[in-house]
Amino acid sequence: MNLQEQISRMQSMMGAIKENTNKFDFIVGEKYEFEELPEPIQNDIEIQFDEYSELQPMDYYYVAKFLKPEEIEEYLMNTFNEYEIGDELEHPHMKRLIRDIKKNGLDYPAVGIEGNHRALAYWYLGEELPYLEMVKKDEEEYN
Repeated sequence: MNLQEQISRMQSMMGAIKENTNKFDFIVGEKYEFEELPEPIQNDIEIQFDEYSELQPMDYYYVAKFLKPEEIEEYLMNTFNEYEIGDELEHPHMKRLIRDIKKNGLDYPAVGIEGNHRALAYWYLGEELPYLEMVKKDEEEYN
């Protein structure tokens, strides 16, 4: 991809992610506080933290982005192994999820390690996954 194509692609991606999801209109690259997120996304985040953990959901920004299929595959390999990916794709639940996403789109993005099946569906479809990256607030690149 040449520079002009990259610029055009980035300009189109700077719009709202809403085109790829149904229930939010986050902006790619924008960082959000935990309290700004819709309750279903907050729930997806909270289950990733133990109440006794040193860090809590409020200690992170949530940055809207898209994961490319290659990045989704890496994400999936950290969650499932290659054998499990094939098995998961055969489950009736996954087949329904893939059909539903193709027909209706995605309600909420994957966030952190929550959303493995959404990620698997997007990887299978060869599409970019709407994703909220968790970034610790003290990391320099986002301050």
